Amino acid sequence: MTVQPDAATESPKAQADRLFELFCTPEPLNEAAQKGMARVAERLSAAEALRIPFQGGELQAYRFAGSGRGTVVLLHGWTGQAAVMTFFVESLVSEGFDVVALDFPGHGRSDGERLHVALGVAALHALHAVTGPWHGVVAHSFGGAVAFAGLSGLVGDLPPLHYGRLVLIAAPCSMPRVFDTFARRHDLSPEATGHLKDHVKRLTGHPVEAFMGDAILKAHPLPTLVLHAPEDQEVLFLSAESFAAAGDHVTLHPLPGLGHRRILYARETVQATAAFLAK
Repeated sequence: MTVQPDAATESPKAQADRLFELFCTPEPLNEAAQKGMARVAERLSAAEALRIPFQGGELQAYRFAGSGRGTVVLLHGWTGQAAVMTFFVESLVSEGFDVVALDFPGHGRSDGERLHVALGVAALHALHAVTGPWHGVVAHSFGGAVAFAGLSGLVGDLPPLHYGRLVLIAAPCSMPRVFDTFARRHDLSPEATGHLKDHVKRLTGHPVEAFMGDAILKAHPLPTLVLHAPEDQEVLFLSAESFAAAGDHVTLHPLPGLGHRRILYARETVQATAAFLAK
């Protein structure tokens, strides 16, 4: 039996450490979500399965062959899997691209039980070593945070990754805001919130304030398409507007009515992504 800590006696640091573990642990899918995932996972049968060594275990990735125009990588969001990104495969392959979809650590068939942005960036480097160079990256939600962090060169000793083009779908722009939202949800004091954020510096060598997507895209001005539903309640449209303020190399394409998850399966999203990457 797990004994829950006494909130009245738990120190702010201990509380922050405990909640950071929760922050990094993906929630198990419910029965309905498991059935839905199993249905879309059937699309992966057409791919070459790749097992990639990573931190004492392996990552799972899937490669769909195009005609050699370049490689496009698909990155899912929190509690997602490579399977949920397969709606993009047909259009991208028809444009000639090889397509690689990744299961992040702790997701799908990849090993591990935890995930955070620094671990996600390390996973991207492992994937890039096997499948790079990359023409483009398409990333949903949390995957978008990993994608712009990968550009930054701010994660430990890992150098910046290079992509020709980037598509961000319902992605958060501000990692400080992500932590603040989580802290409010769990009623953390300012002191405990500070300790929670300290984990970012421990893992990356930089404070959480360094992980601002708009600043990173301004410093690394690759062509970027931002797709976001204005009514998204999981990642507010404010993130999309912030990305767009990074410069003229960022194009904002609002997609009203598609929410945070349905946006992945919408024809408008797939068509806009394929057209942008094929330019």
